[in-house]
This record gives sequence, structure tokens and C-alpha cells, in this order.
Amino acid sequence: MAIKNKWKKIVIKVGTSTIVKKDGNINLPVINQLVQALTALSDQGREIIFVTSGAIGLALHQLGLKKRPKSIPEQQALAAIGQANLMAIYNQNFSFYHQITGQVLLTYDVFSNPVMKQNMLNALGELLKKKAIPIINENDVIAVDEMDHQHSFGDNDHLAALVTVEINADALIILSDVNGLYDKNPHLFSDAKTIKRIDNVDDSVMQLASGKSLLGKGGMRTKLSAAEYLIQHNKQMLLLSGEDPQNILKAISGESIGTLFAHE
Repeated sequence: MAIKNKWKKIVIKVGTSTIVKKDGNINLPVINQLVQALTALSDQGREIIFVTSGAIGLALHQLGLKKRPKSIPEQQALAAIGQANLMAIYNQNFSFYHQITGQVLLTYDVFSNPVMKQNMLNALGELLKKKAIPIINENDVIAVDEMDHQHSFGDNDHLAALVTVEINADALIILSDVNGLYDKNPHLFSDAKTIKRIDNVDDSVMQLASGKSLLGKGGMRTKLSAAEYLIQHNKQMLLLSGEDPQNILKAISGESIGTLFAHE
């Protein structure tokens, strides 16, 4: 798997389940380790783009709520509250390692509008030139699907895959609450094994997807859809456990962990 060491421009996506514990508390130690790993990659001369979920998950914790509200206005309010807190936590941690960052909030419209998309690419390009790490999230305050106009990505796995293709990154790394894609449900079968490499996301692979995050919108199926999209565009994706963010550095240095989606 030495191929990963050749990745120079990498999109790294973290889900709510990685940065917010099952009990709703913020996982500050993991966030700090994640920031340390991303900064280390940047210090190696790699271009790093960070896609993060977690705004609503953090707001639920702030407000003492146990589950996501169903009404759109309530979700929008939580997204606004949580996004401010999320960036404050990231900024505090990145500042400790003297790493510059920049916030980029996107809606689905950006990718279908040539002018808006070029503006996004210009901004991301300048951030990378300045050795800054763009921190991307969906703009959940206004990203609401209407009958005649789509704003929402549905999940940040899809957003991360789109960003990976549009900025011509070498690969996408998704941090999840599992160690990769298993050959069977690891919660039901003790002998379940991680599949090391997949070169085609077909129906048989999709059937392996089960489960969904309690606090987030994504699940294994959205990650496999992202992998399928990337393979179609000759890009690669690595699915890793986010429990130990140092796995990112281990994987890129050549260690065989997680599941690599690559068609070659």
C-alpha cells in the first residue's frame, strides 16, 4: 500500500461519531489528536483539505438535548450554534500547533453553478498556497432542500467526494466509527474481517453496508456511494477508524489498515 505515501493533496473527512461521543459529550482528546495529525501532514508539504461534520451534534450537547429535533428551523438554529462552537474548538487546537485554517461553508448549488464553483476553487487554491488548511462543512443554516431547488448534499461523505474530484485531490480519507468495511456485520459476527482493498463498488459490496450514525446523517452506505463516485473519477478513498487519528499517519506511511478503495 505504498501508493498512499505518494498522495500529495488529500481531503480528510471526519464524521460526527468521531468527534462527539455516544453519550453526547465532545471528544476533545480525539479532536486534539486529529488536529495534530493534520498539522503533521501539512508540515510534510502535503496539501490538506479538512471536511468536518458535527455542528448539530455539538449544539445538542451545548443545549442538553438528547436527539436531533425534527423541525427544519430547529435544526438550522442548532447548526448555527454548533458551527460557531465547532470552529472555536478547531481554532483553539490548530493554534496550539501554529497551523493556520480557514472556514468554508458550502451548499450543493456551488457544484452546479460554474461561477460559484470557480469562486470556491479560487478560494481553496489561495488557502492552500498560504499553507492554510481549509475546514469545510455544509452550510446547514440555509442548506434545506426545496421542491424546485436543491441546496443540501444529504451528508458530508458526498460533499467530501465532490470536493475531492473538483480540486483534483489524490484521495479522500474518511474517518468513521469502524475500522473499515467488513465482510460481514462485526456487531453480529465475531469472526468478521476487514476487507483490505476494493476496486469496484458493486451490488455485492453495497449489501455489506449496515447501520447509521446516531448523531449524524451518514452511514456505511453513504461512504460506499462516495467511494463509488471517486472510483468512477479515477480517485482513491481510504476508510479508517477515527478512534485513533494517528491511523492517518500510519496508513499514509504504508501500514495496512482500513479499507482502500482504488481501481488500479
